[in-house]
Amino acid sequence: MSWVDFPREGFEWTGPGGEPVWYNTFPDSQRGFCGVCGSSVGAQDDGDAKLVGVTMMSLDDHTGLVPERQSFRPNAVPWLPIVGAQD
Repeated sequence: MSWVDFPREGFEWTGPGGEPVWYNTFPDSQRGFCGVCGSSVGAQDDGDAKLVGVTMMSLDDHTGLVPERQSFRPNAVPWLPIVGAQD
């Protein structure tokens, strides 16, 4: 799954599902799911986190976005190309 981060300040959920339904996946972070279909659409950390993560495929137009880093690289399938730095 590919994600893109946006500054939390000024960010607004504008799709037909509106604000995601948030589920605490870890003590200090949440995953957001569409309240209509249940698709994973975002993630955010609690507290003073300055970014909100959005799944790229949930955006209306993601054609100009290019991955810069790859998380959990050791768990990636072998055919996945290596992208940038590892988190």
